[in-house]
Amino acid sequence: MTNREAGINVVREMMGDHAAANLSASANSNTFGAPIAAYAVDQVFGDIWTRPGLDKRSRSLVAMSVMIAMRQPHEFAIHMGAGLNNGLTLKEVEEALITALPYVGYPAIATALAAAAEVIKEHGLDVDENYAGHRGLL
Repeated sequence: MTNREAGINVVREMMGDHAAANLSASANSNTFGAPIAAYAVDQVFGDIWTRPGLDKRSRSLVAMSVMIAMRQPHEFAIHMGAGLNNGLTLKEVEEALITALPYVGYPAIATALAAAAEVIKEHGLDVDENYAGHRGLL
């Protein structure tokens, strides 16, 4: 299996058919940014995400933590959704946010919390009896 095939399979597992098709089309196009999409598929998902040593749940926690620290809410949301698909629970995501807090500060966590609230809605987890809602920080 090529890195491209492995990468598309990883994206499909973590983010679904639509994301896999979009990323594959971008990587295989001759349009502006195609080499960047190809690198993401081949190297990030096809090589790094398929390495032994960490399971996908753990890699999701690492990716989410980096996105929190970099204050990248869009990418955090993508990786949180993938993490939930990789078996993370909302409690584990919350613990990752709590663990990051003393290192990145409240503004970075507040940004991630807002993104997390949207992911929770998108995944239908806001109607779960164990989810009491999200108020934000203020």
